Amino acid sequence: MTTTIVDATSVPWVNGAEVYASMEPAFRDNLGGSPDRVEELLSKYSMRTLWIDPVTTRRIDHVRTDPGYLDLCEAYHDSVEECFFLSGSVELTAEGDFQAGDYFWRPPGWVHMARSPEGFEGILMMEGESPSDGSGRVSRVIRPDSDAGCNPIREGEQSIGPRGYVRRAEARHMVWRRHDDSVTALGSAELTSKVLSSNAVTAAASVLVAVPAGCSTQIAPSDRERFLISTTGTITVDGHDLEPCSLVHVPPGAAAPTLSTDDGAELLVKVGAVA
Repeated sequence: MTTTIVDATSVPWVNGAEVYASMEPAFRDNLGGSPDRVEELLSKYSMRTLWIDPVTTRRIDHVRTDPGYLDLCEAYHDSVEECFFLSGSVELTAEGDFQAGDYFWRPPGWVHMARSPEGFEGILMMEGESPSDGSGRVSRVIRPDSDAGCNPIREGEQSIGPRGYVRRAEARHMVWRRHDDSVTALGSAELTSKVLSSNAVTAAASVLVAVPAGCSTQIAPSDRERFLISTTGTITVDGHDLEPCSLVHVPPGAAAPTLSTDDGAELLVKVGAVA
């Protein structure tokens, strides 16, 4: 397997019916309204698909909504969902108000809905089938409003998953720490980072990493799958200049690329369990 580079500038924005067509049937058939209301909802939702795996249903999307976006009902997913917010603001029931630099990791089963009077932008990730993270296939299951903030399908430790329920991590208020590269294997001692979520059993993690200006690193090979998603600044990967929200996928055991930045950049790094 080889490294894949996805230049965000080459990925089209899609809206409305095109978004609907890209969804898993178990998700799109449960948006919670009449066809007219679903059409109105999706007219305020745009995305660029950075990664999609039809086998596991995992997907990573760069999403943005227009002002006035409002989900049609409360619901839960059978998949882990996580998001890193880039701009704007959104309220998630039972989880709070999110702004740029905030993050959540939600285990399957937790009931929620989104409303955004201002509109927001973020990197939205559905894990899909991943037994080590307690995640099932991407779906959407409608629930009554009274279930908001509850988990009707799992109890106790099973309800929070192996990373805990990261309801709202205000990463913008976290300090940058010297980066521990033992899991991410990015190959540089110059990095700093903020750990957003981490699997207590496998050490799989989502980490925000700051790459300082002038840094160049040969990413090390690893027995873990890695996704590197740029959130700010321009990065150069094996000679490709990539703008924010570009993605680099490095499979387990693959020859890893070189990464550099002239002016500094930040990366959202997703690392899986040992293959």
